[in-house]
Formats: sequence, C-alpha cells, structure tokens
Amino acid sequence: MSWARYLKLFGYYPVILTRRWDHKVNTLADVSRSTPSDVLHEVYDGYEVYSVPYHANLRDSIYVKHGEHKYALVRRLLTLLELLLQNFFPSVIPYYNLFEKAEELVAKDKEIKKVVITGNPFNLFYIGYRLNKKFGLQWIADYRDAWTTSEINQINRSAIFKLITAIDTYFEKKWVGTASYITASSGPIADSITQLTGVKSSPLYNGFVQEDFDGVPLGKFDDFTVTYVGTLYHGQKVEIFCDAYKQLIDATPGIKAKLYFPGLAFYKEQTTRIEAVMKGYEAYYECTPRIERSRILEIERRSHLLMHVAWDEQKGIIASKIYEYIASGTYIVVTPNDHGSIQEIVEASGCGICTSTVAETFTFLQQEYEQYLQGHIKVNDVNKPAVQQFSRQQQVKHLADLLNSI
Repeated sequence: MSWARYLKLFGYYPVILTRRWDHKVNTLADVSRSTPSDVLHEVYDGYEVYSVPYHANLRDSIYVKHGEHKYALVRRLLTLLELLLQNFFPSVIPYYNLFEKAEELVAKDKEIKKVVITGNPFNLFYIGYRLNKKFGLQWIADYRDAWTTSEINQINRSAIFKLITAIDTYFEKKWVGTASYITASSGPIADSITQLTGVKSSPLYNGFVQEDFDGVPLGKFDDFTVTYVGTLYHGQKVEIFCDAYKQLIDATPGIKAKLYFPGLAFYKEQTTRIEAVMKGYEAYYECTPRIERSRILEIERRSHLLMHVAWDEQKGIIASKIYEYIASGTYIVVTPNDHGSIQEIVEASGCGICTSTVAETFTFLQQEYEQYLQGHIKVNDVNKPAVQQFSRQQQVKHLADLLNSI
C-alpha cells in the first residue's frame, strides 16, 4: 500500500486489485481459508483498493479441515495437477477471479492507462498479457523474486519439477514478452529476466518506510541481543553465525546474551534446525511463534545487532527484511556474505558489516560485546542520503519515472 501512498506524489492515482485477507495468518492453513464472497471496495486519499474473495479449492479445503498431516498425498497430487494445468487453463487457479475483475475494471474505467503487476504468484502476469492483447494497455512486470530463472529453485529438484519449470518458462517468455518494462527486487534478477524475455529491465528495491518506526521505543534490551527476523531456508547457512555465537558464549564467563528468532516457530522444520545447532545452549536463544508487527519493530530497534543470513554466493537474492533492518537504526551483521546485492546494499548504506567465516564472525561479536559492556552501541543515522536512497519513497519515484517512460 505504500507504493499507492507515494505514487500520488508523482501524479498517479493507483487502483489496486488484490485478494481479501479476512483471517489473521497464524498458520499456513490460514492462507488457504475461504473469505466472504463479496468484493470489498475501499477509497483512500489518492488511491482505491478492490479486494476480491478467495474461494478455497479442494486441496485448500482438505488442508484447512484436516491439517498438514492427513491426506498429504492427495493434497500433493492436487497441487501437482494445478501446477501442470494452471498456465493452460487459468480457471483452475483458486484466485482466478482476480483475472476476471482486472478485465472488468479496465473495461469500465477508461482512465486506467497503465498497469503494474507484481509476482509472485507469477501466473498473475497472464493478466498483463490479456490486458495488453485485449485493450492495448502498456504494463510493467514487477518481480519480487525470480520465476524460472531462479537458481536456488533448481537445486536438487525432481524430473517432474523440471517439467513444470520448462512449461513455466514457455509461458513466462510469452506473457512477459508483451510487457513494456520489467522491474525486479535486484539487479541480477532483472538481468536474468531480460536475458530470457528480451524486455528491458531495472532493479526496483523493496525499500523501507521510515514512518513505520515512529513511536517505537529507542532503548536497548538489558542483555546483549542479536535478532534474526523472518523465515529460514536450507540454502541459508545460519550455522556459521550460530557457531560463532556459541564460541562467544564459551569464551565469555557470565555472558548476558540472547539470540532471538521472533516468529520462526511458525516454521517447524527450521525451528528444529535451530534447536539442533544450538543444542546445549538453550539459555542463550529463543524461537517464538508469530507476533504482532508492532512488537517485531520494537524488537528490531531495541536489539544490539540485527543478523541477516544471505545466500552464500547467490548474488541477486534480497530479503525485504534487510530494508526494515536499515530503517530500525540498529547495526546489521550479514553472515555469510553473498558478495553480491546484499553486500552492496549494506556497504552503500553504511548500516552494517558482512562476515563470511565462523572465525571472522566470532571476532566481530567479541568486539561488539566488549563495546556493549562499556556502554558503546552502534546506531545508524537513517536520515543521511546514503540510507535514504533505499527508502520506499525513492523507489516509488523510480517506478513513476518508468511509468512515465512507457
């Protein structure tokens, strides 16, 4: 919604189309629940929003009713069937009403001249293809992640997954090939999609909203606190930081420290992973269930360090949390270093440091703990130009410039 709030500053009146979110998302099943069947239309200062209902399909209904452990094979087969058919027959997609509503809005409102479509889900780009073919609308394909050009999605994949990727690649080239421009969350992702489709591209970072931290307490926690916010994936080597942190504990009698993973308990597999690597150090870390975003922001600001786990040697993967970290004013440690987009953001903003090895990370933590004992805590000046270049408002200005160019 911040894109909409800022776009009005650059002469645009956005009409947003999305799905309804009537249920608080505490579990993965909450994402799949059906919503009331009416379309919500909300008008704000400078933009409006249409939220269409979500109709759970058979797979979703089974998951919501019976949980993740029952009928798992049936749900996997239904998912596979949807993945194989969705590009040929989009009506099998449970949010197909978004496609229909998009055409209805464009047909009814002649003031709609340009469209920005954000994926994931990537089959939403079919909307852009249809609007271009039917109404001649210019559109921007906005990628927050890579689709078929993603390197990490190809790691240890089955033959059926590779078949689905081949099908998706055909449709990605067909649909996105009609776009006037491509934007992506990083330069490497943008370049890979341009190489596939031939359409010009530019990075458009997620950016941060400084106002999110208005009124959030400034004081630091009593214990030396390092916080990681978000989920984890197997390709992220969190063990490097954890091993360095354990070395700090072993080397520091009477240490008062906490490694905090707010919200990670939502993902049982990754919680088990942390429990295994931190076995014997239970007093020095905590994984919590999902908590309110206002509390997350407070934790980020009150921590002494914010830890980010980059994808080792994967240079175009940028988790949006890195921007929220920047806005918090808390110093950032990235471990391991991606030697790519994350390093560039951290160095350009001056808001943190990147480490690559256990020894290097341990040395940094030891130095920071000594500074903590002496009452010296690193903070970032979020108002300096080096930081403000990553603000959401500056990124929306770039988007407006691209819209002006098509």
